[in-house]
Amino acid sequence: MWVKSNKPEMAPTKVPTALDIAWAAGVYEGEGSCRLCGKTKRGFMSATVQKDPEILYRLRDWFGGRVNVRDRGTDFSQYVWDVCGDHGRIFMALIYEYMSARRKTQIDASAALLFLEEKSPVGLNIAQLRSTLDEYYAENSRKQRSHSLEQRKQKYQEDYADLEKRKLINERNRQAREAMTQEQKEASQKYQQEYYKRKKAQQKAQVISIRKTA
Repeated sequence: MWVKSNKPEMAPTKVPTALDIAWAAGVYEGEGSCRLCGKTKRGFMSATVQKDPEILYRLRDWFGGRVNVRDRGTDFSQYVWDVCGDHGRIFMALIYEYMSARRKTQIDASAALLFLEEKSPVGLNIAQLRSTLDEYYAENSRKQRSHSLEQRKQKYQEDYADLEKRKLINERNRQAREAMTQEQKEASQKYQQEYYKRKKAQQKAQVISIRKTA
């Protein structure tokens, strides 16, 4: 799951206490909402509306995001606190235990807590939630790279099985080798040597592991 980083100016400026989090949960329970957003449906946004912006500025300071005004005619204005991305996910995780069943269903449907991989957010502090997010993104990125590599490998094998495509591949590789400088050739040769050395070491380690478990 790729998620765009929050802007620095959207970061929280204060650290909420347990009482602050419980108070914020009460505000969200009454006037909050959350949803997936963005073309790829991977983004997340939470919004809380109030007539008095003072409450919303507290939420912004504790959990990040921004406060905007919504004009509704000439008689009054409404203010909304928006918090997106990682800041929004952490906010949802912190208040989750205080939410009603209806609100928990909404949060679950928004995939805000997907990074927890079905683990409970109860008892986790902000630092632990951020660390869990980083680990989730790193693992997801690794899986995506592995999947992309496997797809390219499969496509290459399919093309190479076709005689005409194999000729084109070999000709393209030959032209690429001829266009390489001596320095590039040496670097390519070194990379191939190191690659096969690592591959051989991995195969050896697998054999040893099999023997130990046999």
